[in-house]
Amino acid sequence: MQKSLISYKFMKVQELNLKSLFTFFQLFKIGHAAIISALSVLFLLPNADTGRAISEETSNSRKHWAFSPIKNPLPPQFQQDHWAQTNIDRFILRKIKDEKLSPSEEAPRNTLIRRIYFDLLGHPPKYNETQSFIKDPDPNAYAKLVDNLLSSPEFGEKWARHWLDIARYADTKGYVFQESREYPYAYSYRDWVINSLNQDLPYNEFIIYQLAADTIIKNNKNKKDLAAMGFLTVGRRFLNRNPDIIDDRMDVTFRGLMGLTVACSRCHDHKYDPIPISDYYSIYGVFDSSVEPSELPLLGPPNDLEAYNSFKSIIDSKQSEIDSYLEKRSKELIKKNYVGKYLLTASEGLNLSTDQLKKLASSKSLLHEPTIRWRDHLKAKKKSEDPIYAAWFKLFSLKEDSFTESLQISLKDLEKNEREPNKTILSLLKEKSPKSIKETAQIYASLLSDTKATSEFHKELDHVIIPSSKIFPLLETRGQQHVRNLRKNLAKIKTTHHGAPAKAMVLVDRPAPREPRIFQRGDPNNKGKKVPRQFLGLLENRERTPYTDGSGRIQMARSIASDTNPLTSRVWVNRVWGHLMGSHLVSTPSDFGLRSDHPSHPELLDYLAFNFIKGGWSTKKLIRSILLSSTYKQSSLDSKEGEAQQIDPENRLFTKANRKRLNFESFRDSILYVSEKIDTTMYGRPVDITSSNYSTRRSIYARIERQNLPPVFRTFDFASPDVHSPKRPETTVPQQALFVLNNKLIQDQSTAVANSKRFIQLTEDSDKITLLYQQILSRDPSNEELQDSADFIVSTQKQTKGTDTNYPVWDQLAQALLSTNEFIFID
Repeated sequence: MQKSLISYKFMKVQELNLKSLFTFFQLFKIGHAAIISALSVLFLLPNADTGRAISEETSNSRKHWAFSPIKNPLPPQFQQDHWAQTNIDRFILRKIKDEKLSPSEEAPRNTLIRRIYFDLLGHPPKYNETQSFIKDPDPNAYAKLVDNLLSSPEFGEKWARHWLDIARYADTKGYVFQESREYPYAYSYRDWVINSLNQDLPYNEFIIYQLAADTIIKNNKNKKDLAAMGFLTVGRRFLNRNPDIIDDRMDVTFRGLMGLTVACSRCHDHKYDPIPISDYYSIYGVFDSSVEPSELPLLGPPNDLEAYNSFKSIIDSKQSEIDSYLEKRSKELIKKNYVGKYLLTASEGLNLSTDQLKKLASSKSLLHEPTIRWRDHLKAKKKSEDPIYAAWFKLFSLKEDSFTESLQISLKDLEKNEREPNKTILSLLKEKSPKSIKETAQIYASLLSDTKATSEFHKELDHVIIPSSKIFPLLETRGQQHVRNLRKNLAKIKTTHHGAPAKAMVLVDRPAPREPRIFQRGDPNNKGKKVPRQFLGLLENRERTPYTDGSGRIQMARSIASDTNPLTSRVWVNRVWGHLMGSHLVSTPSDFGLRSDHPSHPELLDYLAFNFIKGGWSTKKLIRSILLSSTYKQSSLDSKEGEAQQIDPENRLFTKANRKRLNFESFRDSILYVSEKIDTTMYGRPVDITSSNYSTRRSIYARIERQNLPPVFRTFDFASPDVHSPKRPETTVPQQALFVLNNKLIQDQSTAVANSKRFIQLTEDSDKITLLYQQILSRDPSNEELQDSADFIVSTQKQTKGTDTNYPVWDQLAQALLSTNEFIFID
């Protein structure tokens, strides 16, 4: 027990006053057995009972519902029930009937069209579209509407945002010291997601491209799918710490695609799920065997050749400036002046510690690494009594004030030495007769830096040669800052120049895969035993074999996207269900492990997952099947007054539709949409949507600044771009109301609605009020609403008469309608 206590990760026994703890229990007259039991719980001590429990849990884990093979359950049958139109409805209805409840009635058509527009496109229908649907006598009108909206390019823009939450998308790296934070080409990944969803790319292929497109498209001229790999590379950079970057990529892969918290095994075996630390580092090896290339691949030929040539010319010039500076700093190391300085400084610090030597180098404006290399080189030469440096060590020991007098004597002594010094150096020293050790260093420097083919000394600088490609991290702070500034300027041009072509943020396999070792307690500096690169034993167990195809990413991707993987399809259909229905079948959408919530409808989940795979992994088919169900089309009102609310307050049985609040993107897009000011241009570089000079493009194209996310995003519960986001929180805070009241976007678009050509042409107040309702709420106002609005117009005009108000009353009415719950919520 003591050994377990000492080794337990989160507590240190030596820091606990156990005597005081026992005294506490004694004060409350608790027996020793209870004390031991309490301590076992506190420290998670493995006693006989808990050991058996853990063993049983591990052995039984494969029976866990999420790890079991997906079945195709038979839908229940009901006699004389016309509500259940699809198999989805039959699974839902059985649970409802088990509780002696009944489903809600179908929502009216004006509610349905608004709901489906927001769920598929992210903005409301126009008034004439609503009226056309309401009046359409075709019994298939609803199904046709579903098909029409699924084929709209706006579908990809709406649903891409759901996926980007999972992928922790952002246009910047986060905090990375002084280097550029920009991801100039992150937008290419966002655009790929939009296009793939619009094309209904099978979800299994959608996954494989995002994990290993580079291995599929090696020789294919169509490079556009390489952009998919932004899924792995758009994450935070954690001050460029590679273990943290890899951990983030593993987390987004396994939580995002399979609902497994594999990252919990970084420091120890998973506390609940059967994922040992060895499996974590098996997958770690896959990602560690992959690297981002120095030059990202183009996704295709530039659209505007003239603009591209202009961009290329500027980029080449800026890159040449960086390369020239690094080349200059690299060559300095073997130039005469610098060789002499390094020789002198290294000799002075021959017996200093490395830290002391670094301080000495800094005081003489020399780089640390070359100074250390020179010091080590001289130590080796002194030990071996190398003839080239025999004279140097002899003369370096002379006193500065008597250097000239002692020189000739020292040279004669050298000639008499049994180990004859280099004759060239000796004759040169006699000829030049240096007056100080500094002049001596320059004589040595002139010989060592002589690059002629006949020179026998130049090889002496091999130890200090550092290529320009590796010199940057060795530069002093001033030099590094200079290069960072040049690179920032380069990144800015790549981000903003209109001729910059799109590139793919890819990973590629290293020439030689890295064989992983377990990091003891997650410490990269404390490596344990080797493990093979292979998939999780939880799913493949004895059948798994180590990866041999490069890094193994393509093999890993195929295992994740396999028809036989019990998690991948279940996780995705659960996410889709949650987005459409307002709550998930499994309320922990990114955790399907042993600690996850049990599905509210396990058979329905399996039915959807099985048919999702059978239907070719088509996301649009899946969405269509849910939208055509009576379950989706229910009203958001209870079927019986208070009964369902008391039995099922969270609506886990889906006895009615869940009322949903618009997320930030849909809210903003809807405001622009009803004002008819929205810019519907698709794809391209990110835009600023929060400044006073904001863009009117859809919010999917907003620039996401990871380190300094604008406050309005956080105010409206935007998904954190720092980590994978399973689902967004829903808060109600005063800042949301203040935004609606005071934000420039709201006021501008209110003014736009109240100053449209159609509005200005109207003369009657009642007609103007009606038009505002039609344009903003897609319906006609009731008589009561007409009267209330007219009263508001009259009273406000009286109050503002003779004042200098610059916010007209009609603009205020438009803003009031934009602020209503009816506009902000979906019934």
